[in-house]
Amino acid sequence: PEGRREEGRGSASFLSPSRRGFVWKSARRAMTPQPPAARMERALGRSVMRKGAALPLPLLLLFVLVIGAVGVSSQENSAGAGVVDPPPGSEADHSPKTKEDGDGDGDGGAGGVDGPKVNRTAQIEEILSQVRELRESRRHDDDEAEWSARLSGLVGEAEALGSAEATAIRGEMHMLGEGVGLNLTEAVAVLQEAADRGNPTAQTQLAFMYGKGFHKGGIEHRDEALSLLHYYFAAVGGASEAQLVLGYRHLYGYGVPKSCSAAIKYYSKVAQDVVLTQAERNIAKPIELVRLSDEKARNNKLEETEDVIQYYQHSAEHGNAEAQVALGQLNFYGARGVEQNTEAAARYFQQAAAQGNAVAKSNLAQMYIQGLGVEGNNETAFKYFKEAAAQGDSAAQNGLGYMYLHGVGTKQDHQMAMKYFKMSAEQGNVDAQFNLGAMYFAGMGVDVDYGAALQYFTLAGHQGHVRSLFNLAQMHMNGLGTVQSCPIAVKLFKNVGERGQWARVLSSAHRNFLKEEYETAFVKYCRAADQGYELAQSNVAWMLEQGIGYPFEDTNVIMLEHLQRAATQGNVDANRMIGDHYYYGLTSKNNTPNFEEAARYYTIAGEQKNAHANFNLGFMHQHGIGLPFDLHLAKRFYDLALENSPEAYIPVQLALLGLHIHTVYLAVQAWWEGKLEVGDWESFSKIISGVGLPNGLASGPDDAAGGDKASSSSSSSASSSTSSSASTESSNSSPSGAEKKFTWEDVMLLIACGLLAVLIYYRSQRPL
Repeated sequence: PEGRREEGRGSASFLSPSRRGFVWKSARRAMTPQPPAARMERALGRSVMRKGAALPLPLLLLFVLVIGAVGVSSQENSAGAGVVDPPPGSEADHSPKTKEDGDGDGDGGAGGVDGPKVNRTAQIEEILSQVRELRESRRHDDDEAEWSARLSGLVGEAEALGSAEATAIRGEMHMLGEGVGLNLTEAVAVLQEAADRGNPTAQTQLAFMYGKGFHKGGIEHRDEALSLLHYYFAAVGGASEAQLVLGYRHLYGYGVPKSCSAAIKYYSKVAQDVVLTQAERNIAKPIELVRLSDEKARNNKLEETEDVIQYYQHSAEHGNAEAQVALGQLNFYGARGVEQNTEAAARYFQQAAAQGNAVAKSNLAQMYIQGLGVEGNNETAFKYFKEAAAQGDSAAQNGLGYMYLHGVGTKQDHQMAMKYFKMSAEQGNVDAQFNLGAMYFAGMGVDVDYGAALQYFTLAGHQGHVRSLFNLAQMHMNGLGTVQSCPIAVKLFKNVGERGQWARVLSSAHRNFLKEEYETAFVKYCRAADQGYELAQSNVAWMLEQGIGYPFEDTNVIMLEHLQRAATQGNVDANRMIGDHYYYGLTSKNNTPNFEEAARYYTIAGEQKNAHANFNLGFMHQHGIGLPFDLHLAKRFYDLALENSPEAYIPVQLALLGLHIHTVYLAVQAWWEGKLEVGDWESFSKIISGVGLPNGLASGPDDAAGGDKASSSSSSSASSSTSSSASTESSNSSPSGAEKKFTWEDVMLLIACGLLAVLIYYRSQRPL
């Protein structure tokens, strides 16, 4: 996915054009958020303004005067220029950017009446930009005192200039323990100060604090009404995080009315911001997503170790092209703890390109188009793209298609563009798939075909291409090329919205976790969990299960809440953990178990091939806990656990051994009480199926082996199909009384197995 680490994909796509807002600038009419809406309005027969609508005369005169004043000012500023140049990055601007090109921001008229105010605003924005960069680029091994002093100093400077945003950041620092001590009470006071000035960031963080009640001692002190009030104010103020929260809550009905239309209203705004931001940025830094339940990933540092970097450097110095490409990518993105350096990236790519490496040529061509690390040159970019494309590099073929499409560095040719896009798309390049979809959607070089556009956007969307997902959402929302569907559209918008810069809190939380700053990590994961990130919800539950990061006593309540939300979003293991809560009585104040509800959640997880859940179902069938007693089904579920996870081999084998011992016990007890005769295999089969059990444990003749199990609870009903098939399989594999006699040899063999199990258990209890 764009902006994230992409596992399993070739290095050829590491510098994909769309990540730098490079693909389809001039086709943005079809692919960026606003123009597609206008095209869809035309497709649906609607107009932007109602026919016959007119502006009031006074307002029209005022509008003309304002436009005239702006026009005079523009003519004065551009006197002698002849032709007005297009702004950098606009649709008409295909000139390469050089290192000397600025961003177009001036001082704002220092000599005018508004000069001091504009200068102060620009100064504040510059300081806040440094603050954001400092917080985002924090490394695991940074000097804590130096980093904190610099952060506090920058925030203090911005506050001295009157920035409410800086005050909000200071409150957030107290909330997260960044640069200052973690103090939730002080955080609320500072955030309230900024919120009173109408700052959306402060309102968002206040809403989070009131919703969790952390500043007052735990979740039992939360104020949902006040929390929602602040979230709504923040969302109106344009806070993307608040819009994410409200979109998620309306989607599932958490504390607000469940409404797809309301959810799509908030999610579409956030998704549009994500798409526009990524189009404006030249480089999107990857975001590492770590699931704490994964032991290997949990303890893996986000930065590459010094030894690995030195190995790459040593190999690159000795002419290893792959190492040169790897270092070029790390320097280009500033990933894995390597400081971003586009000049160094260009040097490494040039070294590898000189050896004929197609990936390096493709990446270098893209840097020449953007003017990143090198002086921009479209002709040089075209040359490198053409060489790499001839070597079969998919990213180069896509880049070459882009240059033909827009006539950048070569003559414009839509047919050649289509040819190279298709060559690249056939190799699975997501950017080429997106570009083909855009051409069919906009009718560039081909007839407009919403069905083909939908197909290509879907292919790219399955690989996480952000713009493709956004366009798919728009098409499903408006019924273009497909049936109109709000549920599908809102899920797609949610997917895009969760790829914004606010997702960096997940990487930041993991860094805090590695530094054993568990309370800070917990608060950050809780923030992301409220925004609807399933990964964060799972990590919150895992930390609560481990007893770290949360100092209050209402652990089970908040853990169950996050597990249920994660399970609703498809987390299989969350269903199993909810079952554990019901099994051990952690959901009630008096710790009363609810075995039937536990079995229901285990069944849900087991149907999704969760080995642990199937093992638990086997155990419950073996002992008749919450499910009908049936040793045949117990064995079947144990076998399913092993089938779902080979790592469960040892526990399953021990469970099967215990099952055999249980069988021997039942047979001996039945024989002792005169309920079983030697050679009566049919009676024995009924006994181990729960029929005719001693001590009145039988549930009735309907539970006989080989028949469908009667549902005695909602949980047994949920697993009836599995139970039926398992019972049938067991009965078919068991010989009938006419075919095989249950002899004393069988009894002795079972007893021998039991004695062996006792011996193994005894040996395991002795110290080595």
